[in-house]
Amino acid sequence: MGIFSLYRGQKVGKLVEVEALRKGPLKQRIDVVRLALDNGEKGVGLKVVAKSLLSYQALPVSLNKEQARELAHQILQAVDDDQI
Repeated sequence: MGIFSLYRGQKVGKLVEVEALRKGPLKQRIDVVRLALDNGEKGVGLKVVAKSLLSYQALPVSLNKEQARELAHQILQAVDDDQI
């Protein structure tokens, strides 16, 4: 991570890095971090990272507890859906 963080709130711990399926020379992953939000609540930071030979992009996203639960619910629902 660079000199500053683009998360809303303070990063208080890194939980995991999840590697995405590869396509060609592009590597992607999602970093999940624990946040202490400015209002005193707990939150989650997600950073979508894409790297290739000559480029690096990172998109940080901050979620409060309710948003993180909704995202987790939607992901589980998509994986468990038998309509594929």
